[in-house]
Amino acid sequence: MAARSSTLDSSLDSSLEALDQQLARVASASMTSVAAAVARFRADAAALRFHLRERGQRPPIIAILGGTGTGKSTILNRLVRHDLCAANFRRTFTAGAIAVTWPAGNVPAGWLGVEHAALPAAQLPARGQIDRLTVVEFDSELTRFATLVDTPDLDGDQPTHHAQADRTFRWADAVVFLVTPEKYQMTELVPYYRLARRYAVAAVFVMNKAEQQAVVDDYQARLAGGEGGEGGARDGANRPTVYAVPRDDSSFQPPFDADLDALRRALSALPRPDQQAEQEGLKHRAADLFDRFADQILSPLRSDRKEIDRLVAMLRAMEAPPAEVDVNPITRQLARRLQQRSILYLIGPGRMLDRVRQVPALLARLPRTAWDLVMRGKADLGGDGEEGPPREVPDFAAILSEQFTVVQSRIDDVIRSSSAGPRWIEQDQASYATVKIDPARAKAIATDELEQLRAWLQTKWNATPRDTALLEKLLQYLPGAKQLTRWSEAAPYLLAVVVATHHAFFGHIDLMILGGYSLVAWLTERASNEVAARTRQANRAIAERFARLAHEQIDRACAWLEQRAPTSEALAELQRTAETLQGGE
Repeated sequence: MAARSSTLDSSLDSSLEALDQQLARVASASMTSVAAAVARFRADAAALRFHLRERGQRPPIIAILGGTGTGKSTILNRLVRHDLCAANFRRTFTAGAIAVTWPAGNVPAGWLGVEHAALPAAQLPARGQIDRLTVVEFDSELTRFATLVDTPDLDGDQPTHHAQADRTFRWADAVVFLVTPEKYQMTELVPYYRLARRYAVAAVFVMNKAEQQAVVDDYQARLAGGEGGEGGARDGANRPTVYAVPRDDSSFQPPFDADLDALRRALSALPRPDQQAEQEGLKHRAADLFDRFADQILSPLRSDRKEIDRLVAMLRAMEAPPAEVDVNPITRQLARRLQQRSILYLIGPGRMLDRVRQVPALLARLPRTAWDLVMRGKADLGGDGEEGPPREVPDFAAILSEQFTVVQSRIDDVIRSSSAGPRWIEQDQASYATVKIDPARAKAIATDELEQLRAWLQTKWNATPRDTALLEKLLQYLPGAKQLTRWSEAAPYLLAVVVATHHAFFGHIDLMILGGYSLVAWLTERASNEVAARTRQANRAIAERFARLAHEQIDRACAWLEQRAPTSEALAELQRTAETLQGGE
Protein backbone atom coordinates (compact mmCIF):
# COMPACT_ATOMS: atom_id res chain seq x y z
CA MET A 1 0.00 0.00 0.00
CA ALA A 2 1.28 3.42 -0.88
CA ALA A 3 1.75 5.91 1.92
CA ARG A 4 -0.48 8.96 2.01
CA SER A 5 1.02 12.16 0.71
CA SER A 6 -0.16 14.09 3.76
CA THR A 7 2.69 15.85 5.55
CA LEU A 8 1.03 15.04 8.88
CA ASP A 9 0.83 11.34 8.10
CA SER A 10 4.42 11.23 6.84
CA SER A 11 5.76 13.04 9.91
CA LEU A 12 3.82 10.83 12.32
CA ASP A 13 4.91 7.68 10.53
CA SER A 14 8.61 8.57 10.58
CA SER A 15 8.48 9.69 14.23
CA LEU A 16 6.69 6.52 15.27
CA GLU A 17 9.19 4.40 13.38
CA ALA A 18 12.12 6.16 15.06
CA LEU A 19 10.52 5.83 18.50
CA ASP A 20 9.78 2.16 17.93
CA GLN A 21 13.39 1.48 16.93
CA GLN A 22 14.68 3.27 20.01
CA LEU A 23 12.36 1.29 22.27
CA ALA A 24 13.48 -1.91 20.59
CA ARG A 25 17.08 -1.03 21.44
CA VAL A 26 16.49 -0.12 25.05
CA ALA A 27 13.80 -2.69 25.81
CA SER A 28 14.98 -5.91 27.38
CA ALA A 29 13.70 -8.68 29.61
CA SER A 30 15.32 -6.94 32.58
CA MET A 31 13.03 -3.87 32.17
CA THR A 32 10.19 -5.80 33.72
CA SER A 33 8.69 -2.75 35.42
CA VAL A 34 7.60 -1.28 32.07
CA ALA A 35 7.92 -4.31 29.80
CA ALA A 36 4.16 -4.72 29.45
CA ALA A 37 3.68 -0.99 28.78
CA VAL A 38 6.45 -1.01 26.18
CA ALA A 39 4.96 -4.05 24.42
CA ARG A 40 1.52 -2.45 24.34
CA PHE A 41 2.87 0.89 23.12
CA ARG A 42 4.79 -0.73 20.28
CA ALA A 43 1.71 -2.72 19.26
CA ASP A 44 -0.52 0.35 19.32
CA ALA A 45 2.10 2.41 17.48
CA ALA A 46 2.21 -0.25 14.78
CA ALA A 47 -1.59 -0.05 14.55
CA LEU A 48 -1.43 3.73 14.16
CA ARG A 49 1.19 3.43 11.44
CA PHE A 50 -1.11 0.95 9.69
CA HIS A 51 -3.93 3.50 9.71
CA LEU A 52 -1.62 6.24 8.43
CA ARG A 53 -1.36 4.37 5.13
CA GLU A 54 -3.98 4.62 2.41
CA ARG A 55 -6.41 1.69 2.41
CA GLY A 56 -6.90 1.84 -1.32
CA GLN A 57 -9.53 -0.54 -2.68
CA ARG A 58 -9.12 -3.08 0.09
CA PRO A 59 -12.42 -3.99 1.82
CA PRO A 60 -12.68 -2.80 5.42
CA ILE A 61 -11.57 -5.07 8.26
CA ILE A 62 -14.41 -5.24 10.79
CA ALA A 63 -13.79 -6.51 14.32
CA ILE A 64 -16.61 -8.05 16.36
CA LEU A 65 -16.27 -7.04 20.03
CA GLY A 66 -18.36 -8.20 22.97
CA GLY A 67 -18.46 -9.87 26.34
CA THR A 68 -18.52 -13.51 27.34
CA GLY A 69 -21.52 -15.39 25.99
CA THR A 70 -22.72 -12.64 23.66
CA GLY A 71 -22.33 -14.99 20.68
CA LYS A 72 -19.59 -13.32 18.61
CA SER A 73 -18.60 -16.53 16.85
CA THR A 74 -22.25 -17.47 16.29
CA ILE A 75 -23.08 -14.08 14.73
CA LEU A 76 -20.07 -14.34 12.39
CA ASN A 77 -21.22 -17.80 11.30
CA ARG A 78 -24.72 -16.49 10.64
CA LEU A 79 -23.47 -13.52 8.68
CA VAL A 80 -21.50 -15.75 6.29
CA ARG A 81 -24.12 -18.56 6.50
CA HIS A 82 -21.56 -21.19 7.35
CA ASP A 83 -20.06 -22.64 10.54
CA LEU A 84 -16.53 -21.32 10.27
CA CYS A 85 -15.78 -20.44 13.92
CA ALA A 86 -16.12 -22.89 16.81
CA ALA A 87 -19.00 -21.82 19.06
CA ASN A 88 -20.33 -23.23 22.31
CA PHE A 89 -22.63 -21.62 24.85
CA ARG A 90 -20.82 -23.33 27.74
CA ARG A 91 -17.24 -22.24 26.92
CA THR A 92 -15.26 -19.97 24.65
CA PHE A 93 -13.04 -21.32 21.90
CA THR A 94 -11.71 -17.94 20.74
CA ALA A 95 -8.39 -17.25 22.49
CA GLY A 96 -7.08 -15.24 19.53
CA ALA A 97 -8.44 -13.37 16.53
CA ILE A 98 -9.97 -15.25 13.58
CA ALA A 99 -10.25 -13.39 10.26
CA VAL A 100 -12.77 -14.58 7.65
CA THR A 101 -11.98 -13.05 4.27
CA TRP A 102 -12.15 -13.52 0.53
CA PRO A 103 -9.63 -13.69 -0.94
CA ALA A 104 -6.89 -14.10 1.67
CA GLY A 105 -4.97 -11.14 0.25
CA ASN A 106 -7.57 -8.76 1.68
CA VAL A 107 -5.84 -9.22 5.03
CA PRO A 108 -2.60 -7.20 4.70
CA ALA A 109 0.66 -8.88 5.61
CA GLY A 110 1.62 -8.02 9.16
CA TRP A 111 -1.89 -6.92 10.09
CA LEU A 112 -2.41 -7.13 13.86
CA GLY A 113 1.35 -7.39 14.35
CA VAL A 114 1.23 -11.16 14.92
CA GLU A 115 1.88 -14.30 12.92
CA HIS A 116 -0.74 -15.21 10.31
CA ALA A 117 -1.80 -18.84 9.96
CA ALA A 118 -4.09 -19.94 7.12
CA LEU A 119 -6.55 -22.61 8.20
CA PRO A 120 -7.43 -25.37 5.69
CA ALA A 121 -11.10 -26.25 5.20
CA ALA A 122 -10.47 -29.69 6.70
CA GLN A 123 -9.66 -28.09 10.08
CA LEU A 124 -12.82 -26.02 10.38
CA PRO A 125 -14.42 -24.80 12.58
CA ALA A 126 -11.58 -22.48 13.59
CA ARG A 127 -10.37 -22.00 17.14
CA GLY A 128 -8.39 -18.84 17.76
CA GLN A 129 -4.90 -18.96 19.30
CA ILE A 130 -3.19 -16.34 21.44
CA ASP A 131 -0.81 -14.01 19.56
CA ARG A 132 -1.74 -15.50 16.20
CA LEU A 133 -4.21 -14.44 13.52
CA THR A 134 -6.05 -17.43 12.13
CA VAL A 135 -7.07 -16.64 8.55
CA VAL A 136 -10.06 -18.48 7.05
CA GLU A 137 -10.57 -17.93 3.33
CA PHE A 138 -14.28 -18.16 2.55
CA ASP A 139 -16.32 -16.77 -0.32
CA SER A 140 -19.67 -15.31 0.60
CA GLU A 141 -21.86 -12.34 -0.33
CA LEU A 142 -20.44 -10.47 2.71
CA THR A 143 -16.74 -11.45 2.65
CA ARG A 144 -16.41 -10.07 -0.87
CA PHE A 145 -17.04 -6.61 0.57
CA ALA A 146 -15.70 -6.88 4.12
CA THR A 147 -13.32 -8.96 6.25
CA LEU A 148 -14.89 -10.11 9.53
CA VAL A 149 -12.70 -10.73 12.60
CA ASP A 150 -13.89 -12.77 15.55
CA THR A 151 -12.26 -11.75 18.86
CA PRO A 152 -11.88 -13.07 22.42
CA ASP A 153 -14.06 -11.78 25.26
CA LEU A 154 -13.61 -8.29 26.62
CA ASP A 155 -14.89 -9.16 30.09
CA GLY A 156 -13.43 -12.63 30.62
CA ASP A 157 -11.38 -13.70 33.63
CA GLN A 158 -8.24 -14.02 31.50
CA PRO A 159 -6.40 -10.71 30.92
CA THR A 160 -4.70 -12.13 27.83
CA HIS A 161 -8.10 -12.47 26.11
CA HIS A 162 -8.89 -8.83 26.77
CA ALA A 163 -5.47 -7.81 25.40
CA GLN A 164 -6.12 -9.76 22.18
CA ALA A 165 -9.51 -8.08 21.71
CA ASP A 166 -8.11 -4.62 22.49
CA ARG A 167 -5.35 -5.04 19.92
CA THR A 168 -7.89 -6.10 17.27
CA PHE A 169 -9.98 -3.01 17.99
CA ARG A 170 -6.99 -0.71 17.42
CA TRP A 171 -6.08 -2.35 14.10
CA ALA A 172 -9.61 -2.60 12.72
CA ASP A 173 -11.15 -0.22 10.15
CA ALA A 174 -14.60 -0.67 11.73
CA VAL A 175 -16.12 -2.44 14.69
CA VAL A 176 -19.33 -4.32 15.53
CA PHE A 177 -20.30 -3.96 19.19
CA LEU A 178 -22.26 -7.06 20.17
CA VAL A 179 -24.38 -7.23 23.33
CA THR A 180 -27.23 -9.28 24.76
CA PRO A 181 -30.22 -8.23 26.89
CA GLU A 182 -28.21 -9.38 29.91
CA LYS A 183 -25.02 -7.54 28.95
CA TYR A 184 -25.91 -4.37 27.07
CA GLN A 185 -25.06 -2.35 30.18
CA MET A 186 -21.62 -3.92 30.65
CA THR A 187 -19.09 -1.25 31.61
CA GLU A 188 -16.22 -2.86 29.65
CA LEU A 189 -17.72 -1.65 26.36
CA VAL A 190 -18.22 2.00 27.33
CA PRO A 191 -14.54 3.05 26.87
CA TYR A 192 -14.52 1.46 23.42
CA TYR A 193 -17.68 3.35 22.44
CA ARG A 194 -15.85 6.58 23.27
CA LEU A 195 -12.63 5.54 21.54
CA ALA A 196 -14.53 4.59 18.39
CA ARG A 197 -16.05 8.07 18.32
CA ARG A 198 -12.72 9.76 19.14
CA TYR A 199 -10.78 7.82 16.49
CA ALA A 200 -13.52 8.16 13.81
CA VAL A 201 -13.92 4.38 13.60
CA ALA A 202 -17.18 3.24 11.97
CA ALA A 203 -19.25 1.50 14.65
CA VAL A 204 -22.22 -0.85 14.29
CA PHE A 205 -24.35 -1.89 17.28
CA VAL A 206 -26.02 -5.29 17.52
CA MET A 207 -28.10 -6.92 20.24
CA ASN A 208 -28.02 -10.69 20.02
CA LYS A 209 -30.52 -13.05 21.71
CA ALA A 210 -33.15 -10.31 21.82
CA GLU A 211 -36.66 -11.20 23.04
CA GLN A 212 -38.44 -7.86 23.01
CA GLN A 213 -38.12 -4.51 21.33
CA ALA A 214 -38.19 -2.57 24.60
CA VAL A 215 -34.72 -3.80 25.57
CA VAL A 216 -33.38 -2.94 22.11
CA ASP A 217 -34.86 0.55 22.39
CA ASP A 218 -33.35 1.05 25.84
CA TYR A 219 -29.92 0.11 24.51
CA GLN A 220 -30.43 2.53 21.61
CA ALA A 221 -31.41 5.31 24.03
CA ARG A 222 -28.27 4.72 26.09
CA LEU A 223 -26.13 4.99 22.99
CA ALA A 224 -27.85 8.22 21.96
CA GLY A 225 -27.19 9.58 25.45
CA GLY A 226 -23.46 9.72 24.82
CA GLU A 227 -22.16 6.15 24.86
CA GLY A 228 -22.56 5.50 21.13
CA GLY A 229 -19.91 5.89 18.48
CA GLU A 230 -19.98 7.82 15.26
CA GLY A 231 -20.13 6.33 11.77
CA GLY A 232 -22.99 3.86 12.08
CA ALA A 233 -26.49 4.04 10.58
CA ARG A 234 -28.91 6.39 12.35
CA ASP A 235 -32.66 6.77 12.51
CA GLY A 236 -34.75 9.90 12.14
CA ALA A 237 -34.06 11.00 15.72
CA ASN A 238 -30.31 10.85 14.96
CA ARG A 239 -29.96 7.84 17.14
CA PRO A 240 -27.56 5.02 16.15
CA THR A 241 -29.28 2.04 14.63
CA VAL A 242 -29.28 -1.08 16.81
CA TYR A 243 -29.61 -4.29 14.85
CA ALA A 244 -31.37 -7.09 16.67
CA VAL A 245 -30.98 -10.86 16.32
CA PRO A 246 -33.72 -12.78 18.18
CA ARG A 247 -33.02 -15.69 20.44
CA ASP A 248 -33.54 -19.03 18.70
CA ASP A 249 -36.54 -20.02 20.82
CA SER A 250 -38.08 -16.52 20.86
CA SER A 251 -41.04 -15.31 18.83
CA PHE A 252 -39.65 -11.79 18.69
CA GLN A 253 -39.05 -10.41 15.21
CA PRO A 254 -37.06 -7.21 14.81
CA PRO A 255 -37.98 -4.59 12.23
CA PHE A 256 -37.04 -5.29 8.63
CA ASP A 257 -34.42 -2.55 8.57
CA ALA A 258 -32.76 -3.79 11.80
CA ASP A 259 -32.69 -7.60 11.43
CA LEU A 260 -29.83 -9.92 10.49
CA ASP A 261 -30.24 -9.38 6.76
CA ALA A 262 -30.19 -5.62 7.27
CA LEU A 263 -26.99 -6.03 9.31
CA ARG A 264 -25.46 -8.04 6.50
CA ARG A 265 -26.34 -5.35 3.98
CA ALA A 266 -25.02 -2.59 6.23
CA LEU A 267 -21.65 -4.32 6.67
CA SER A 268 -21.38 -4.94 2.94
CA ALA A 269 -21.78 -1.21 2.23
CA LEU A 270 -20.13 0.32 5.27
CA PRO A 271 -19.31 3.98 4.54
CA ARG A 272 -15.83 5.35 5.13
CA PRO A 273 -15.32 8.36 7.39
CA ASP A 274 -14.72 11.64 5.58
CA GLN A 275 -11.11 12.73 5.23
CA GLN A 276 -11.31 15.51 7.81
CA ALA A 277 -12.82 13.22 10.47
CA GLU A 278 -10.25 10.58 9.62
CA GLN A 279 -7.38 13.04 10.06
CA GLU A 280 -8.80 14.15 13.38
CA GLY A 281 -9.05 10.55 14.47
CA LEU A 282 -5.40 9.96 13.58
CA LYS A 283 -4.35 13.01 15.55
CA HIS A 284 -6.30 11.78 18.56
CA ARG A 285 -4.72 8.34 18.28
CA ALA A 286 -1.27 9.94 18.22
CA ALA A 287 -2.09 12.20 21.19
CA ASP A 288 -3.37 9.30 23.28
CA LEU A 289 -0.35 7.22 22.32
CA PHE A 290 2.07 9.94 23.35
CA ASP A 291 0.29 10.55 26.66
CA ARG A 292 0.44 6.85 27.45
CA PHE A 293 4.11 6.78 26.51
CA ALA A 294 4.91 9.69 28.82
CA ASP A 295 2.85 8.37 31.74
CA GLN A 296 3.46 4.62 31.56
CA ILE A 297 6.95 4.36 30.06
CA LEU A 298 9.07 7.50 30.16
CA SER A 299 8.10 8.72 33.62
CA PRO A 300 8.59 5.33 35.36
CA LEU A 301 11.90 4.81 33.54
CA ARG A 302 13.16 8.24 34.59
CA SER A 303 12.21 7.49 38.17
CA ASP A 304 13.93 4.10 38.01
CA ARG A 305 17.05 5.62 36.44
CA LYS A 306 17.29 8.22 39.21
CA GLU A 307 16.99 5.51 41.85
CA ILE A 308 19.49 3.28 40.04
CA ASP A 309 22.07 6.07 39.89
CA ARG A 310 21.64 6.65 43.62
CA LEU A 311 22.04 2.96 44.48
CA VAL A 312 25.03 2.53 42.19
CA ALA A 313 26.72 5.50 43.85
CA MET A 314 26.11 3.92 47.25
CA LEU A 315 27.55 0.60 46.12
CA ARG A 316 30.57 2.25 44.52
CA ALA A 317 31.22 4.12 47.74
CA MET A 318 31.36 0.90 49.71
CA GLU A 319 34.92 0.18 50.75
CA ALA A 320 35.90 -3.43 50.48
CA PRO A 321 36.56 -4.55 54.07
CA PRO A 322 40.03 -5.89 54.84
CA ALA A 323 40.37 -9.63 54.77
CA GLU A 324 41.30 -9.64 58.48
CA VAL A 325 43.40 -12.76 58.05
CA ASP A 326 46.81 -13.10 59.71
CA VAL A 327 48.83 -16.21 58.92
CA ASN A 328 51.29 -15.55 61.77
CA PRO A 329 50.09 -18.65 63.66
CA ILE A 330 51.38 -20.73 60.77
CA THR A 331 54.74 -19.01 60.37
CA ARG A 332 55.42 -18.39 64.06
CA GLN A 333 56.43 -22.01 64.60
CA LEU A 334 58.82 -21.85 61.65
CA ALA A 335 60.35 -18.63 62.94
CA ARG A 336 60.95 -20.33 66.27
CA ARG A 337 62.54 -23.33 64.59
CA LEU A 338 64.84 -21.19 62.43
CA GLN A 339 65.85 -19.28 65.54
CA GLN A 340 66.61 -22.47 67.42
CA ARG A 341 68.65 -23.81 64.52
CA SER A 342 70.64 -20.57 64.22
CA ILE A 343 74.18 -20.78 65.52
CA LEU A 344 74.00 -17.19 66.69
CA TYR A 345 70.95 -18.02 68.71
CA LEU A 346 72.77 -21.04 70.13
CA ILE A 347 75.59 -18.84 71.36
CA GLY A 348 73.54 -15.75 71.96
CA PRO A 349 71.74 -14.26 74.96
CA GLY A 350 68.32 -15.48 73.86
CA ARG A 351 69.37 -19.07 74.27
CA MET A 352 70.99 -18.34 77.62
CA LEU A 353 67.78 -16.76 78.91
CA ASP A 354 65.82 -19.80 77.82
CA ARG A 355 68.24 -22.01 79.73
CA VAL A 356 68.05 -19.91 82.89
CA ARG A 357 64.39 -20.84 83.11
CA GLN A 358 65.42 -24.51 83.04
CA VAL A 359 68.24 -24.26 85.67
CA PRO A 360 66.79 -26.74 88.18
CA ALA A 361 66.40 -29.51 85.61
CA LEU A 362 69.78 -28.79 84.04
CA LEU A 363 71.62 -28.87 87.35
CA ALA A 364 70.07 -32.21 88.18
CA ARG A 365 71.23 -33.66 84.88
CA LEU A 366 74.56 -31.83 84.61
CA PRO A 367 76.90 -34.77 85.33
CA ARG A 368 75.33 -36.95 82.66
CA THR A 369 75.23 -34.05 80.27
CA ALA A 370 78.88 -33.20 80.81
CA TRP A 371 79.89 -36.85 80.27
CA ASP A 372 77.93 -37.01 77.01
CA LEU A 373 79.50 -33.77 75.87
CA VAL A 374 83.07 -34.87 76.60
CA MET A 375 82.73 -38.45 75.34
CA ARG A 376 80.41 -38.03 72.33
CA GLY A 377 80.44 -34.32 71.61
CA LYS A 378 76.69 -33.97 72.15
CA ALA A 379 74.22 -33.86 74.98
CA ASP A 380 70.55 -34.69 75.44
CA LEU A 381 69.43 -31.56 77.28
CA GLY A 382 65.66 -32.13 77.19
CA GLY A 383 63.06 -29.47 77.18
CA ASP A 384 64.51 -27.93 74.00
CA GLY A 385 62.98 -30.01 71.26
CA GLU A 386 62.86 -28.33 67.95
CA GLU A 387 59.26 -29.27 67.41
CA GLY A 388 56.68 -28.39 70.02
CA PRO A 389 53.09 -29.52 70.19
CA PRO A 390 51.08 -28.53 67.11
CA ARG A 391 49.39 -25.18 67.34
CA GLU A 392 45.72 -24.68 66.54
CA VAL A 393 45.48 -22.77 63.24
CA PRO A 394 42.33 -20.70 62.50
CA ASP A 395 40.09 -21.82 59.63
CA PHE A 396 41.08 -19.01 57.27
CA ALA A 397 38.89 -20.34 54.42
CA ALA A 398 35.79 -20.19 56.61
CA ILE A 399 36.76 -16.71 57.84
CA LEU A 400 37.06 -15.37 54.29
CA SER A 401 33.80 -17.04 53.25
CA GLU A 402 31.96 -15.45 56.17
CA GLN A 403 33.46 -12.02 55.44
CA PHE A 404 32.46 -12.28 51.77
CA THR A 405 28.93 -13.24 52.79
CA VAL A 406 28.87 -10.08 54.89
CA VAL A 407 29.85 -8.06 51.80
CA GLN A 408 27.00 -9.64 49.84
CA SER A 409 24.58 -8.91 52.67
CA ARG A 410 25.60 -5.25 52.68
CA ILE A 411 24.99 -5.04 48.92
CA ASP A 412 21.62 -6.74 49.26
CA ASP A 413 20.65 -4.38 52.08
CA VAL A 414 21.49 -1.35 49.92
CA ILE A 415 19.32 -2.61 47.04
CA ARG A 416 16.41 -3.63 49.24
CA SER A 417 16.51 -0.34 51.13
CA SER A 418 15.20 1.33 47.98
CA SER A 419 11.48 1.48 47.32
CA ALA A 420 12.07 0.06 43.84
CA GLY A 421 14.68 -2.54 44.82
CA PRO A 422 12.31 -5.24 46.17
CA ARG A 423 10.10 -4.79 43.09
CA TRP A 424 13.04 -5.29 40.74
CA ILE A 425 14.15 -8.39 42.65
CA GLU A 426 10.64 -9.84 42.69
CA GLN A 427 10.17 -9.23 38.97
CA ASP A 428 13.49 -10.78 37.98
CA GLN A 429 14.53 -13.20 40.70
CA ALA A 430 16.38 -15.52 38.32
CA SER A 431 18.84 -12.89 37.09
CA TYR A 432 19.28 -11.45 40.58
CA ALA A 433 20.31 -14.88 41.85
CA THR A 434 23.05 -15.05 39.21
CA VAL A 435 24.51 -11.76 40.43
CA LYS A 436 25.82 -13.29 43.66
CA ILE A 437 29.27 -14.85 43.47
CA ASP A 438 29.72 -18.23 45.09
CA PRO A 439 31.43 -17.71 48.50
CA ALA A 440 33.54 -20.75 47.62
CA ARG A 441 35.67 -18.39 45.55
CA ALA A 442 36.55 -16.54 48.76
CA LYS A 443 37.49 -19.85 50.35
CA ALA A 444 39.69 -20.60 47.37
CA ILE A 445 41.74 -17.46 48.06
CA ALA A 446 42.78 -18.71 51.48
CA THR A 447 43.29 -22.23 50.20
CA ASP A 448 45.57 -21.13 47.34
CA GLU A 449 47.67 -18.69 49.35
CA LEU A 450 48.03 -21.01 52.34
CA GLU A 451 49.05 -23.84 50.03
CA GLN A 452 51.84 -21.66 48.66
CA LEU A 453 52.80 -20.67 52.18
CA ARG A 454 52.88 -24.29 53.32
CA ALA A 455 55.12 -25.17 50.39
CA TRP A 456 57.50 -22.38 51.41
CA LEU A 457 57.38 -23.53 55.03
CA GLN A 458 58.13 -27.08 54.01
CA THR A 459 61.18 -25.89 52.09
CA LYS A 460 62.44 -23.73 54.93
CA TRP A 461 61.68 -26.18 57.73
CA ASN A 462 64.82 -28.27 57.25
CA ALA A 463 66.94 -25.54 55.63
CA THR A 464 70.10 -24.23 57.31
CA PRO A 465 69.55 -20.68 58.60
CA ARG A 466 71.49 -17.97 56.82
CA ASP A 467 73.57 -16.94 59.82
CA THR A 468 74.61 -20.54 60.55
CA ALA A 469 75.59 -21.09 56.93
CA LEU A 470 77.62 -17.87 56.93
CA LEU A 471 79.48 -18.71 60.14
CA GLU A 472 80.16 -22.23 58.93
CA LYS A 473 81.92 -20.69 55.96
CA LEU A 474 84.00 -18.53 58.32
CA LEU A 475 84.76 -21.33 60.74
CA GLN A 476 86.02 -23.71 58.08
CA TYR A 477 89.23 -21.70 57.98
CA LEU A 478 89.79 -22.06 61.75
CA PRO A 479 91.37 -25.09 63.50
CA GLY A 480 88.77 -27.41 64.99
CA ALA A 481 85.91 -25.51 63.44
CA LYS A 482 83.73 -28.55 62.81
CA GLN A 483 84.06 -29.69 66.41
CA LEU A 484 83.28 -26.20 67.59
CA THR A 485 80.10 -26.10 65.53
CA ARG A 486 79.01 -29.48 66.86
CA TRP A 487 79.68 -28.48 70.46
CA SER A 488 77.97 -25.14 70.10
CA GLU A 489 74.88 -26.71 68.60
CA ALA A 490 74.83 -29.49 71.23
CA ALA A 491 75.51 -27.59 74.44
CA PRO A 492 76.06 -23.88 73.94
CA TYR A 493 75.39 -22.97 77.52
CA LEU A 494 78.16 -25.38 78.73
CA LEU A 495 80.49 -23.94 76.15
CA ALA A 496 79.74 -20.43 77.35
CA VAL A 497 80.24 -21.44 81.01
CA VAL A 498 83.54 -23.16 80.25
CA VAL A 499 84.89 -20.20 78.30
CA ALA A 500 83.78 -17.73 80.89
CA THR A 501 85.23 -19.84 83.75
CA HIS A 502 88.61 -20.66 82.19
CA HIS A 503 89.20 -17.25 80.65
CA ALA A 504 89.37 -18.19 77.00
CA PHE A 505 90.95 -21.62 77.75
CA PHE A 506 90.06 -22.69 74.22
CA GLY A 507 91.75 -19.72 72.59
CA HIS A 508 89.78 -18.60 69.61
CA ILE A 509 86.50 -20.01 70.91
CA ASP A 510 85.88 -17.17 73.33
CA LEU A 511 86.45 -14.71 70.54
CA MET A 512 83.72 -16.41 68.51
CA ILE A 513 81.37 -16.34 71.47
CA LEU A 514 82.01 -12.69 72.20
CA GLY A 515 81.77 -11.86 68.53
CA GLY A 516 78.42 -13.63 68.44
CA TYR A 517 76.95 -11.02 70.72
CA SER A 518 77.78 -8.29 68.20
CA LEU A 519 76.55 -10.31 65.23
CA VAL A 520 73.30 -11.51 66.78
CA ALA A 521 71.55 -8.15 66.44
CA TRP A 522 72.14 -8.20 62.70
CA LEU A 523 72.17 -11.79 61.39
CA THR A 524 69.52 -13.15 63.74
CA GLU A 525 67.25 -10.26 62.86
CA ARG A 526 67.73 -11.00 59.18
CA ALA A 527 66.88 -14.66 59.75
CA SER A 528 63.66 -13.84 61.59
CA ASN A 529 62.77 -11.07 59.14
CA GLU A 530 62.73 -13.59 56.33
CA VAL A 531 59.81 -15.38 57.98
CA ALA A 532 58.09 -12.09 58.85
CA ALA A 533 58.42 -10.87 55.27
CA ARG A 534 56.88 -14.06 53.90
CA THR A 535 54.07 -13.71 56.44
CA ARG A 536 53.35 -10.17 55.32
CA GLN A 537 53.44 -11.28 51.70
CA ALA A 538 50.81 -13.96 52.32
CA ASN A 539 48.60 -11.56 54.28
CA ARG A 540 48.93 -8.92 51.57
CA ALA A 541 48.11 -11.38 48.78
CA ILE A 542 45.01 -12.60 50.62
CA ALA A 543 43.84 -9.04 51.29
CA GLU A 544 44.37 -7.92 47.68
CA ARG A 545 42.60 -10.94 46.17
CA PHE A 546 39.72 -10.57 48.61
CA ALA A 547 39.39 -6.88 47.72
CA ARG A 548 39.31 -7.71 44.01
CA LEU A 549 36.63 -10.33 44.61
CA ALA A 550 34.55 -7.88 46.65
CA HIS A 551 34.82 -5.25 43.92
CA GLU A 552 33.82 -7.83 41.32
CA GLN A 553 30.72 -8.52 43.41
CA ILE A 554 29.95 -4.80 43.58
CA ASP A 555 30.48 -4.47 39.81
CA ARG A 556 28.06 -7.31 39.11
CA ALA A 557 25.43 -5.80 41.40
CA CYS A 558 25.84 -2.41 39.69
CA ALA A 559 25.60 -4.01 36.25
CA TRP A 560 22.36 -5.73 37.30
CA LEU A 561 20.96 -2.42 38.51
CA GLU A 562 21.97 -0.68 35.29
CA GLN A 563 19.82 -3.14 33.34
CA ARG A 564 16.67 -2.11 35.21
CA ALA A 565 16.30 1.03 33.04
CA PRO A 566 17.90 2.61 29.97
CA THR A 567 20.75 5.05 30.37
CA SER A 568 20.09 8.76 30.87
CA GLU A 569 21.29 9.39 27.32
CA ALA A 570 18.85 6.84 25.89
CA LEU A 571 15.99 8.35 27.89
CA ALA A 572 16.87 11.81 26.64
CA GLU A 573 16.80 10.52 23.08
CA LEU A 574 13.40 8.93 23.68
CA GLN A 575 12.16 12.23 25.09
CA ARG A 576 13.32 14.17 22.03
CA THR A 577 11.68 11.73 19.62
CA ALA A 578 8.44 11.75 21.61
CA GLU A 579 8.39 15.53 21.60
CA THR A 580 8.78 15.44 17.83
CA LEU A 581 5.86 13.05 17.68
CA GLN A 582 3.74 15.29 19.89
CA GLY A 583 4.67 18.37 17.91
CA GLY A 584 3.59 16.70 14.67
CA GLU A 585 0.00 16.21 15.78
